[in-house]
Order: sequence, then C-alpha cells, then structure tokens
Amino acid sequence: MSGFVTDLTDRHSGISIASEALHFPWEVPSEMRPLEQARLCILGEGIEAPMPYPPYTRSLRDGYALRSADVTGASPTSPVYLSFRGEIPMGTFPEKPLLDGEAIAIHTGGILPRGSDGVIMLEDTMESGPWIEVRKAVQKGENVIFQGEEVKEKEKILPLGSQISCRTIGILATMGITTVPCAVLKIGIISTGDEIVDSAIDPLPLGCIRDVNSWALETLLLSKGYMAQRLGIVSDQKDSLRSALYEAFEDFDVVLVSGGSSVSVRDYCSELFQTLPQPGLIVRGLRMSPGKPVLIAGISDRKKLVLGLPGHPLACMVAARMVLLPLLRRLLGYTSTNSQSFFPVAVHTDLVGRTGIEEFYPAKIYKGGVLPLPAKSGYIGILKEADGLIRLDENTETVRQGERVDFMPW
Repeated sequence: MSGFVTDLTDRHSGISIASEALHFPWEVPSEMRPLEQARLCILGEGIEAPMPYPPYTRSLRDGYALRSADVTGASPTSPVYLSFRGEIPMGTFPEKPLLDGEAIAIHTGGILPRGSDGVIMLEDTMESGPWIEVRKAVQKGENVIFQGEEVKEKEKILPLGSQISCRTIGILATMGITTVPCAVLKIGIISTGDEIVDSAIDPLPLGCIRDVNSWALETLLLSKGYMAQRLGIVSDQKDSLRSALYEAFEDFDVVLVSGGSSVSVRDYCSELFQTLPQPGLIVRGLRMSPGKPVLIAGISDRKKLVLGLPGHPLACMVAARMVLLPLLRRLLGYTSTNSQSFFPVAVHTDLVGRTGIEEFYPAKIYKGGVLPLPAKSGYIGILKEADGLIRLDENTETVRQGERVDFMPW
C-alpha cells in the first residue's frame, strides 16, 4: 500500500494524489470507428485538420465581390461606379481573377474570385446598365470569411479525450473525416449490499431495496462516451467481493463498487483495496458532502483503477460527477476542465453550509438563478428535478439570498 492518505483530504488533492500514484495518463488503446458509429465516443487520439476551413474565401452576404481599394470614399452622395462582370453561380469556382474597377455578383456562401478582398451588400448598390453603383466604402475583409480563417491546415481540431457530440461531429464531417479513433476504456460496475435486489424483483422482499446506483452510473458514463457495463449485485461478504473484483479485472480497466448502506461493506471494501498490489488503497474518504466515504485504489502495473462509491443514490452520483469523471479525464490525459466548470449564479434562498468541508446541493435553474432543492444523501427522485449542483467551498459557511454561488449543470 503506497501513498495511502490516512486523513481525509480535499477532493482536488485526492484526485491529484491518486493520479500521481497510478501514473496517469495511461496509454489506452483506440479502435477506428465509422463516424456514424462513433457518436458520444471519447477520442483516444487527437485529430488534426487535413485541410483549412473554410476551404475557400467565401462571401457572408448577398452582394458584389470587389476590390476594397476601388471604393475608397464611396457614399450615397458620392457613389463609385464599377464595371459589372456578371455573376458567380453557387457551387462553382471562379477561375478568372477580378480586375481593377470590376464587380461581380455573389451569393451568401459563394467563393470570391482572386483579386477581390471584400463584398458590398446588395442594399448598398444599384445596378445601372453595365455599371454597379456602389454607395458605401468597403474595408478589406468586410462581409468575407477568408480561406483558413477559422481552422488552419494541420491545426489540432479535437484533442485527446474529446467526446463526439452534436458540438464536435460537425467539424469532423466538414473536414471529410469519416473514421475516428475511439478510446477503448472499459468500466465495470458492481453493486453491493445484502439488502440490494435486482430491479426486476417483484414484489419487493421485506427489508430490501432495488438496485439504483448501477443503472444511474452506467447511464451517466454512457452519456459521457465511456464503455460501461453493470456486473450485477454482490453480497456483503469479503470472499464474494474479492472474487467479483478480481473477475472484473480480467475484462475491465476501471471497476466501480457501489457500497451498500451497512458499515461492514465499506470496511470490507477498504480492507480489500488495501490488499491490492501497489499502490493499493490510495484515498479513504474525502472532505466533501455528500460523498465523503469515497475510496480510490488501483494497481499501477496492471493499469487498473478502482473506486468505492457511496451506497446512497444522491451521494453516489455526486461522487461520480465530481470525483470519478475528473479521474477518468486524467487517466486519458485530457487536461481541459470544461466539463468540470462551475458558473457563478445568484441563489434564490439562503443556503447554510459548514466550514471545513466542500458541500454540494442539487438545484434547479429558476428565474435567472438557481434554487437549492432540499435533499438527503439517500434521496433518489431528487435527481430528476435537479439541473445541476451548487458547490460551497470549504471556507464558505452561509450564502444569503441573491448572493452568487458556484453552479455546474449535470
């Protein structure tokens, strides 16, 4: 057991300590998938632009392509007349360059001819026989997007760890990238607890509750682009937990153990994680609420990450969002923090916190601010009402109505 944190540490330090102990990032294999089969996947490699974008200098308006120098000082009272050279049909490339004193009709999205450097909008002109009357001066680049202005050739357009989503798939499609390297990181989810039964059990046996966490964890991870699978329910017995964990290691890189509500199962998990090869158990508990009983462990030479997550559903999901997902991003070597960003927003009610612990509250967006939702760590239905989480840092005790708090959408 190397680098075991004997005292509760803050969440950021716990993630950093675990990342260092397990020598993140790991080399995770990738598989090439057709774009239509890669939606939501996590990129196992960064992707460079094979071409500039836009591929051509294009017009942003309907009007006339021209040379800006030809219309210097043009105004309604002192118009400039340019020779009308016809029209550029959409979908065609103008081979002939534009000469001094010429203007050519162009549509929005049309390709500018060589020699031109701006577009005068249609409403600022008048056609007069073989001439175009220009009533406004045009600056170089006005109403134009230049070749490569947004993306340069060979520029990194998506870094390692990016997710293929509605926000990122478009840039791949326009670049003609039809196959992408998807990270093959397999995550197995074990539910524990003598009181936990399968969700299909009906009627519910007395003293039992149906499995919630494995469904919620699997869905969260799948939505973030990871390959996750529920592995069933294991009883609160050391031998059963050990067998289930080592069996999961054969097929999965990351194993999540969602603990039951009993103290014993958390102790069993802690003892079991301590017996793992180096570094073994790294973090036992974090100064966060809900989610304090998080366990972080792993085997560095086999590249295995293990997390013990709380059994209470709200605590489990907060720990998954705020601890598991950042660890997975570090594992992949993805340094961007966009998916973990909090935004300052006004809170609609007083919020009483505790110093010395980082606290998270489910909240919904309400009238331009956020409204905290009363919840306990064992609540389940509260998640369907919450749009995200409010965070109070360790130094914040009370926030008054109207003051700003940190808020992160789910």
